[in-house]
Amino acid sequence: MPGKSVQHFGPVRAGALVGVVLAGGEGRRMGPGLLKPLRPLGGRPMVAHVVERLRPQVMDLVVVANDPLPGVRALKVPVIPDPADVRRAAAREGRRLGPLAGVLAGMEWAVRHHPHASWILTAPADAPFLPLDLTVRLCGLMHVPEPDVLMVRHGSRREHALAVWSVKLAGDLRRALLEEGLRRVEAFAERYELAELRWPGGTGAFLNVNTPADLTAAADQLRTMGPAPALPRSRR
Repeated sequence: MPGKSVQHFGPVRAGALVGVVLAGGEGRRMGPGLLKPLRPLGGRPMVAHVVERLRPQVMDLVVVANDPLPGVRALKVPVIPDPADVRRAAAREGRRLGPLAGVLAGMEWAVRHHPHASWILTAPADAPFLPLDLTVRLCGLMHVPEPDVLMVRHGSRREHALAVWSVKLAGDLRRALLEEGLRRVEAFAERYELAELRWPGGTGAFLNVNTPADLTAAADQLRTMGPAPALPRSRR
């Protein structure tokens, strides 16, 4: 409907996607205090906004984090760590894991719990205003031949952590992490058929909260928006 913002409508689910919220970043630019996903935004942990906007759009959802996130457990969403062997390898190397480890954790969780689901949708825990029609637009771009990875681009920015991934890549990703020490999301994705969804309009829906100033801007944006979408009852 012309002139209408998506925030006026409820969330829409499309396809057999498993949602994976990546909440394992260190968040050092936020400064000391709470972990970044737990920083309060509108009276709730920031990651709760991501969960509440994404969960109605997917068949199931999991949060990947190596630290306890009590604010997420209250939402009755499973929280899982990065794969243990990948964490051990990174510790031996003295390197950070990066989001690829969370992508692998999400793929392997989806294969175990939803063996008939072929795709996961990853989203970062610091993007509290994800569009409510995100999965509809993404699935609308999945066609024959289907890409292996589909990332969102808005303006000149490609969101590496906001992407649809084929779970068939899990074995290759595990080998890349453990045997090659690969850490860059884009470096892995570009080995396969990679497509982009160019998001129309402004970039407010993809605000990444990385600093205290970003958190202040997010609070201002939240005050101009309507109430959070209603959640369906948990399917777990």
